[in-house]
Amino acid sequence: MENGRKLKAEAVTLALIVLSAGCTDLKPMEARIDELQSQVNKLQADLAKSASNAAAANKTTAASAAAASSDAKQALSMAEANTAAIDKLNAKIDQMFRKRPAE
Repeated sequence: MENGRKLKAEAVTLALIVLSAGCTDLKPMEARIDELQSQVNKLQADLAKSASNAAAANKTTAASAAAASSDAKQALSMAEANTAAIDKLNAKIDQMFRKRPAE
């Protein structure tokens, strides 16, 4: 029985030695984690900048669309006014030819 305990103690000691030996080489892993964290931070900053640029572009597009809509409404109003004026002028011309004395 004592041999079994001694064997277990040696196995645990060996396992701890193996684990501690594996843990001593964490510097490259820590450097890689720091590099990845830096990349994540840069990507978050880039994403925030892109979102800001997209919001500004949307605002500009909305303003342009509103201006274009206003211009289109104004052009339609002018076209309707011109059409009404032309119709009125045509009616006067038709009336002038109807009142012309017969020869």
